[in-house]
Amino acid sequence: MGEVEKALAIKMNSLRDLVRLAASLSSPPHIVIYIWKFKLDDNRVVLGVMAIHRDYYKYYGLPIFYYYIVEGEEAETIWNSNYIIISTSDEGIRFSKTPKPALSIPLIGLAEKPPMIPDLG
Repeated sequence: MGEVEKALAIKMNSLRDLVRLAASLSSPPHIVIYIWKFKLDDNRVVLGVMAIHRDYYKYYGLPIFYYYIVEGEEAETIWNSNYIIISTSDEGIRFSKTPKPALSIPLIGLAEKPPMIPDLG
């Protein structure tokens, strides 16, 4: 396979901003959303959402990877979790192995950074 074109990577200001974006993308009429997670060489964990900005000038769509990098204990907790649970009443977030009766966004673990994602450092 030849060189894969890279998506535009946009770093979010906080994990809460990324989760809010994922939650808004999961609202109708959008499809069910999930958050990718993969480790960098230094054990930091990248959380990200791939989205398409439709009809961007001459392009049919511009792929955008919205991401946030976590480290330390938080990275370990997230890596061992399967869902981000969002409380819509106070915008609280927590991590869980199983979905809960709230907005539960699946965390999908990847073995490595996908080729279309640029280096995030």
